[in-house]
Parts: sequence; structure tokens; C-alpha cells
Amino acid sequence: MNSLSGAGASRLEGKVVLVTGGGTGLGRSVVLAVARAGGDVALTYHTSDDGAREAADQARELGVRCEVRALDVRNQHEVSDAVDWTVATFGRLDGLVNNAGVMPEHPFLEITAEQWDDVMRTDLTGAFYASQAAIPVMLDGGGGSIVNIASRLGQVGWPGVAHYASAKAGSIALMKSISREFGQRGIRANAVSPGVMNTDMGRTVMEGEIGRKRMAELPLGRFAEPEEVADAVVFLLSDESALFLGQTLCPNAGGLMP
Repeated sequence: MNSLSGAGASRLEGKVVLVTGGGTGLGRSVVLAVARAGGDVALTYHTSDDGAREAADQARELGVRCEVRALDVRNQHEVSDAVDWTVATFGRLDGLVNNAGVMPEHPFLEITAEQWDDVMRTDLTGAFYASQAAIPVMLDGGGGSIVNIASRLGQVGWPGVAHYASAKAGSIALMKSISREFGQRGIRANAVSPGVMNTDMGRTVMEGEIGRKRMAELPLGRFAEPEEVADAVVFLLSDESALFLGQTLCPNAGGLMP
């Protein structure tokens, strides 16, 4: 029994959510948002060991269970083992947030095959591996929700990040395909496609001339906080989004209105 109270505190009560890349940035905000909503969290990370363990401690302070495991989403066996570990630890799996990702910047003509493959394997193939491993478990449990973290750049394309934008566009198509194939069996897959956020990754864009130009495009007049984007993820994980299948939510301050 958790000790949460207040509006929305029980939206995910009784549910278990696996979050990849949960040690920093948006992933960390998602972990804490799930915890505030009453959900238990299986938190995986690649390199941010200290950040992941701090996030787990903060989640536990909110009255939920949160366990931590290192994971390289590029490795299919590691991903499958992480799903098995989640079920062995918590007894079930109700939600999956495919958040792990990288966004290197390279001019298009200078992207090497190795750089292209690394971004694709991290940002898209990892989501495929995790979804493929999680869906049978969710089906056994009567259903579940998968949320892919996409990007505004995956919807519009962008110079210097063709590999990242392509992978994020692929993650949108992936969740639509999953919803069409498994929707009638209780699996919902959706995406959250944020714009620039006030995270370590986002601040590299926010600062300087590029940031000023991007800010001028936003009707809201400010960039997003990761906690605001995490709220959209929690909505898609919750039963409140029962009619949402194959949808992309765009918390981007109005920078893109699809």
C-alpha cells in the first residue's frame, strides 16, 4: 500500500511500469511522475548509474517500489532479460516507456554507417526489442500500454540530425503498427513527441542564437519542462487513455501543430 495522496495519486496504482533510460532527463521525470501516480517502477539505465539510483530513491520516498537495473537497449538479450527481471521482481508488467535514446549531431554527408547504426539501434531498434519482449507478458496479464518517446524532429526532419529524426519517425510508425496488430487484444501503443525541453540535452539547443530562433516559433513563449511532458506519458499509461491507440501527443508549446 503506498502513501500517496492528492489528485491523480492513484492513476497508476497497482500497475508496474518499465522505463528505459530512466536515470536522467525526461526518463527521470517519467519515473517520478509514474511514482506520483502510484505506479511501481522498473528503472533501467545505460551509463547514468548515480542518477538512476537517486531517481529510484526519490520514487521510493513517494511510497512506491522502484528497482534499478543497467541495460543496453541495443542488446536484444539484455532487453529480454530486463523484461524477465521486471516480472520476476514485481510479478507483472502493465506499462513500457521506450525512452532510451541518443541525439548526436552530424552533417548529413558526414554521417558514417557506424554512427547511423548506433542511433538506429538505440532510438528505434531498442524500442522494438523492448516492445517485442513486453507484449507477450502484457497479453498474459490482460493488456498493457506502450509509450514511445518520439520527437518533434521525427515529425518535421531537421538538418544535422537525420539519423535521430529518422529513428524517431520510425518509433511513431512502430507504435501505430503495434496498436493495429494488438489493439483488439488489449495492447495500446502511443507516442509522446515533445519539442525542446529544459534538460541537459535540450539546453544545448536552448542556449544561444538557435534557442532564440526556436523560442520565437513557440506560441506559448517558453520551452517545456520535462515534468510537463512526463504528465502526458502518465496519461497514456493510465486507464484514462483507453481510447488512445496509435496516437502521437505533442507537448511542444505549439511549435508544431499536426
